[in-house]
Amino acid sequence: MNQPTKPTQTENKRGFSLRRVITTILCVSMAAVVMLTCTQCVKPASNDVKATEAATEAETTAPEPTKPQADLTFETPNIPDDGSSGYTSASDQGLYIYKNAAYELCGASDEAGKDYAAAISEFKKSAPDFTVYNMVVPTHTEFGIPQRLAGEIYTQSQSQNIKTIYSSYTEDVKPINCYNALCRHKDEYVYFNTDHHWTGLGAYYAYQAFCEQTGQQALALTDCTEQTIEGFEGSFYSADASLSPDSVHYWKFPYQTHAKRQEESGAEMYDTDVYYEGAAGSGAYITFIYGDSSLFIEYNDTNKNGKKIAVVKESYGNAFVPYLTNNYEEVHIIDFRYFTQNIKEYMQENGITEILFLNNTMSANAAMQVDRIRELI
Repeated sequence: MNQPTKPTQTENKRGFSLRRVITTILCVSMAAVVMLTCTQCVKPASNDVKATEAATEAETTAPEPTKPQADLTFETPNIPDDGSSGYTSASDQGLYIYKNAAYELCGASDEAGKDYAAAISEFKKSAPDFTVYNMVVPTHTEFGIPQRLAGEIYTQSQSQNIKTIYSSYTEDVKPINCYNALCRHKDEYVYFNTDHHWTGLGAYYAYQAFCEQTGQQALALTDCTEQTIEGFEGSFYSADASLSPDSVHYWKFPYQTHAKRQEESGAEMYDTDVYYEGAAGSGAYITFIYGDSSLFIEYNDTNKNGKKIAVVKESYGNAFVPYLTNNYEEVHIIDFRYFTQNIKEYMQENGITEILFLNNTMSANAAMQVDRIRELI
């Protein structure tokens, strides 16, 4: 800014005084304008005052944020009933034989379900920075036995039990509802006839539900190559001679993967593949991640997106976890029955911030299983 020049000695006193008066008048006028303008800017309209006061009041009286509500809208399976009868297996009172398939009767209760929910909540409370998902998978009984027969045998409503679990979290656990997806596809080959597990196709529909509810793009089976192993004789195979034979279907991916497996906690990990393609006969279900082990890590060698997730599961999780390689660079699969490390510490050591607890309804309602999960969290 240019500074005013100092009057020279040749300027007469009259000229100097006149300029001084004019300058003073201009300064006073400008100051008045500025004060008036500022007053108009600061002074709010009466409506603005009311709006500001209302916003302040709302801010001070706003309720605490609530946790996301679980999706408790479960579809009702419409199971065709042609009047056929079933019967309890002579060799296993916990199995019901109906139309050439064996169904494991479900023992569940609200009390047991709430205890499982509490265990998952305890983990979330101890690790608030982790994103925690929980998926409870219904078994074949829920979608295969007509209501007429279900009312005559001892088996619990799995939809009601899962609703109880999903509505009983005490912390911000995100429920994954795969029930409806399986219900919509119940007439497809989503469960085995001679085994207590779901098929690779059933697990895929649950994976689709997981992706939809977590905002991710699901792998398309049409982009994969289907493989089939015939002659699967599952865990119920010897229960009744009428059971229809099974086959195991799995899908090889359009990208490269590899895996590491640890048989028991503390043992050395060794390199392997996501699928065991040499499985056959009664052991065909171990096609999926070579069966149960303490720790199994899947790697996507093509998509290096840096995303990692841990999956805490029993054997139902085996057919599910291969699909996650589409969305995560690393999938750390922990079988809580054999793993001995603290899960939170393991995740922190390996830079994992997402975790999915995946159990079928029977396992989620088993006190021994829930106690084992608590030991690790």
